[in-house]
Amino acid sequence: MHGHRIQSAMALPVLCAALAVAGCGGGTGGVAIGSQATTVAKPATTPSKPPPITPAEQRWLKAIRHYDRRLVASIGKTSVVTSGALARSRDFDDSCRAALRRAGSPGRYQPVQPMVRRACAMLHKAAAQLRQALSTGLISGAIIDGDIVAFTRALNGAYSKEGAATNVLAHALAKADRITKRFGPAA
Repeated sequence: MHGHRIQSAMALPVLCAALAVAGCGGGTGGVAIGSQATTVAKPATTPSKPPPITPAEQRWLKAIRHYDRRLVASIGKTSVVTSGALARSRDFDDSCRAALRRAGSPGRYQPVQPMVRRACAMLHKAAAQLRQALSTGLISGAIIDGDIVAFTRALNGAYSKEGAATNVLAHALAKADRITKRFGPAA
């Protein structure tokens, strides 16, 4: 008789589980209480499209593009090395951080801003090297009075950093274009 008790004791949890699965345990007309809350129909919502790029975000991007165009143009037209040309390049390279500050908040272009800051840091270093090149001697046309090795090293370093900065800016602008494509142009 004890063996029969063990079988019925094991059958009770199996029976309860079967009733719970079948939904016959609540006495609410054949529907389990827990399933009543899930049968409420929710209105179908479509995910809303993000708003397009704002005018302020567009102005930020426009300022960065403008600086990039001017940088590429200034690098391209430096054919004759004079102290005046080096001073202008130095001043322009140093103006990157100020241009970035004037541009304001990047908004959704925030992922691009670290790249632009890195380019500005490179240009700041290029300006320091141009300052060093100018301090090594007086440049008058093709005649350089002073330490030619120090001058050449500083000038080559500055040009190298300017070139690297234009590459970083190009990558930043490509990333900005992907962001614009994702959100849509300003209305």
